[in-house]
Amino acid sequence: MELGIAAIGLASVALCAMPFVVTSRSRKTKEKEMMSSLNDITNKHNCQITEHEFFGHYAIGVDAQKKFVFFVSKSGEVLNQQYADLSTIKASEITNISKSYARKEKVTERLLLNLFSRKVNEPDTVFEFYNADVNYQLSGEFQSIEKWNKEIKNLL
Repeated sequence: MELGIAAIGLASVALCAMPFVVTSRSRKTKEKEMMSSLNDITNKHNCQITEHEFFGHYAIGVDAQKKFVFFVSKSGEVLNQQYADLSTIKASEITNISKSYARKEKVTERLLLNLFSRKVNEPDTVFEFYNADVNYQLSGEFQSIEKWNKEIKNLL
């Protein structure tokens, strides 16, 4: 009788722990994929990542020595790779695109980090940290974008 109760208890614990194990493995797989993609783009530019961050659907990293910033984001099954040579950038700015509603509440639609080119005819580089169409809820993107904006400004 006690053996049966112990078996049921163990099975219950295993079933309860399963979602956490699956979620953890999924997150680690995503991080490996993002890191691999980040390493691919840095290797193309002969750079080394000195600082990086993974955040759900994006990864960002910098090479402080060569002054490059790299950004990888995933939208559905598409993996977007972007980079900027900070020697060609004059300024960095956060753009918060919001909607206002009747009760004077603002809802963030997109959070962008704009890197403005020194050359007039060159396009600006835009890293999208948050998009309400892709992610339904903000969960630390404000802090992340502020951190990286400060980091990039220090390298400029």
